[in-house]
Amino acid sequence: MKTDVLTGEKAEPLWAPLRNRLFRSLWMANTVSNLGTWMQGMGAAWLMAQLSQSTQMVALVQTAVTLPVFLFVVPAGILADRTNRASFLLVTHGIMALGALGLGIVISSGQVTPGILLLGTFLIGSGAALTMPAWQAAVSTLIEPQQIHSAAALNGMSFNFARTVGPAAAGFIAQAATVAAIFWINAVSFFGMIFVFWRWRAEGGFTTKEQAKTSNAASSFVFASIMRHNAFRSLLLRTFICFFGASSMWSLLPAFAALNLNMKASEVGLLMGTIGAGAVLGGVLIPNAKAKLGINHLIGLASLKLGLALIFTAWNGVIGIIWLSMVLTGVGWAFIVSGLNGTAQIMFPKEIRARAISTYLMAMYGGTTLGSFFWGVLSSHTGVNTTFLIAGTLLILSPLLGLRWKVQ
Repeated sequence: MKTDVLTGEKAEPLWAPLRNRLFRSLWMANTVSNLGTWMQGMGAAWLMAQLSQSTQMVALVQTAVTLPVFLFVVPAGILADRTNRASFLLVTHGIMALGALGLGIVISSGQVTPGILLLGTFLIGSGAALTMPAWQAAVSTLIEPQQIHSAAALNGMSFNFARTVGPAAAGFIAQAATVAAIFWINAVSFFGMIFVFWRWRAEGGFTTKEQAKTSNAASSFVFASIMRHNAFRSLLLRTFICFFGASSMWSLLPAFAALNLNMKASEVGLLMGTIGAGAVLGGVLIPNAKAKLGINHLIGLASLKLGLALIFTAWNGVIGIIWLSMVLTGVGWAFIVSGLNGTAQIMFPKEIRARAISTYLMAMYGGTTLGSFFWGVLSSHTGVNTTFLIAGTLLILSPLLGLRWKVQ
């Protein structure tokens, strides 16, 4: 075992959290659910590109996914700290399954419009917003504190495996069959999580004595206490900047590939999937990188990688560089998400952890929502290439913030 430079404790192996049966069951079901989610993300972006031929409208798909998180994640954190988390998560996953099912029906009937697609995406995003604080807080209570960064890396690997396979599979399905099938598959992908939470609720769920004690505490006082934490405020600032810049890639890549590179649906899916392949690689590298560099330098390095990837992608005349940029994007993304998520999860005691995480997620998705909208509007005036250059420059300069606002 290596020693973590942050805590001085022996760093746990990456796979250590999987020894916990409950964590392992959730991790497996979540991997399937992530596959469906990434398939639908690709399907929705591709469908919008065909319906509107507008980079701004395609970027709004990403905004519709992330805006609910910005709006609802703080109330969701309060609810997650006050309720049986298994029951709560059972309901939120049901909402997402119904949203995907509804979109599948509308698309199959041929009645879909850009507005309906955005509305359905917003509904699914609302379920995801309600899920996030409870999910992260629940996972962090299942394992030992020294395993939290490993668990965050494993969840990131699951997420990024789905990002690798999901878009590629969706692209082939859209080209060989119908886009509607992608939404049907996503609806089914939630069933595993629903089953696990249903079983867990019967066993008592996540309710704890500490949770019950804090359920009547004034939420405003709790949030005020959280925001007085200097290191947490630095984490929020760095999170917002990183996700604001990186959102340009997520919101504009499908339109860039379809409209600028004239790629087919299957090719767009493979391009997006390459990011996931890079992120899986990044997930394997994270434990050693964190132990050697520390979180602050890890986040700075990741921001630099993302910025360079955006600038390289803007040179769309060299297709090989674009594919390599996707791998670089994935590695940088894995470093950022795992580093920031893991740090947010260990800053506060479990009694108020969901509310702290909800505040962190608000910064993350606030940056993504505002960024997706901003970069979409900018691209409609300057073009996607120039937009990528500007966003990349922002990310390359952002590690300078670490001199004053350290993540630790």
